[in-house]
Amino acid sequence: MKRILVATDGSVLSGKALAKAIELARQFDARLTIVNVMDVVPVGQSLRRFVAAELPATTLQPVPLSLLNSYGISSVDSVEALDSQSRAVAQLVSDRILANAQATAEAAGIKGVDTVSAAGDPAREIVAAVKAAGADLVVVGRRGLGGLNELVLGSVSQKVLHHAAADVMVVA
Repeated sequence: MKRILVATDGSVLSGKALAKAIELARQFDARLTIVNVMDVVPVGQSLRRFVAAELPATTLQPVPLSLLNSYGISSVDSVEALDSQSRAVAQLVSDRILANAQATAEAAGIKGVDTVSAAGDPAREIVAAVKAAGADLVVVGRRGLGGLNELVLGSVSQKVLHHAAADVMVVA
């Protein structure tokens, strides 16, 4: 085992996955890649859905600016600015999660630590990171911050288990 990839979302259980990945990286003198997939839901997209729900079902036209104004949005440019800000905040959070995880790994004596920040579907991005890193082993938590989506869509860990071209360890 030369390369281990661990996914973290900053949750307690992903912290356990990180600890297990660090333990294994030390044991096998392996490189460690730490991945965080940002959950970026554009504010504008959410706002548009919310406002559309307030309109009659027969309305298929763009959301009127007057209705956006009632929610404190002065223009479509304002919606795009909100989207840009939400991406920036998500990146800051991801950077912090990765920096903390990297510091933990390095403090434990792991010398080869890489970090990857991605945005999109967590399982798909983790599987892509596994391929890009050439990982021999993927370590994920059984549950993370997914909440109800896990019950409806299937858990990230289960999707990674089925699609990653590497061994997968699920930490409970």
